[in-house]
Amino acid sequence: MKNVISLMFIFISLFNYGQKSSILKEQELGFKKAQKFLKSNQIELAVEVFLYTYKLDIKSKYGQLALVKFDSITQYQVIRKNIGKWVLFESGSNWGFTPEANVSKRKILVITEHEFQFYEEDIATKENKLITTEKIALTTKKDISGSFNDFVFKDKSLWGFYFDEKRNILRQINTGEESTEGRTEIVCGNSEFNYRKYE
Repeated sequence: MKNVISLMFIFISLFNYGQKSSILKEQELGFKKAQKFLKSNQIELAVEVFLYTYKLDIKSKYGQLALVKFDSITQYQVIRKNIGKWVLFESGSNWGFTPEANVSKRKILVITEHEFQFYEEDIATKENKLITTEKIALTTKKDISGSFNDFVFKDKSLWGFYFDEKRNILRQINTGEESTEGRTEIVCGNSEFNYRKYE
């Protein structure tokens, strides 16, 4: 009886090992295929294959690499689609927003391929004063959902940028802060800045 149980255990272990080995091989092939799509500028296909590769085994080496690629591509797509000049019209949090009330100056966000540029504009003269610039760089620290969707600023604050298609606005949301141990996570009362396209 003990021999039968031992044999069953060995067969189950071998089956699980073979299954896991097969998934890892499929993930490796998927990752390489997605990389080829990326190099040939077939972005949508690359995104789909990276996501599929991740979902096969979310904890494996290739699963984690695929997630980083998936997050970085999707976030950079958000940035590329919103390159241009934006005007801050309200700020606050999910507890409420305050409209920008300054009649002589307004806050401007310029998004380029490599930077977020923050200005203060004199409404009458249209002169811009540069306040600060931030490189477009994704965090390497996972959030609670396991994603790397946020951009890290010089002060280690983390920000998500999202385009709200219903309201036709760009949202900048503070999601936490990087630390040596990982990152903090703000889940309620996040500071938020909302922008409209500059006209």
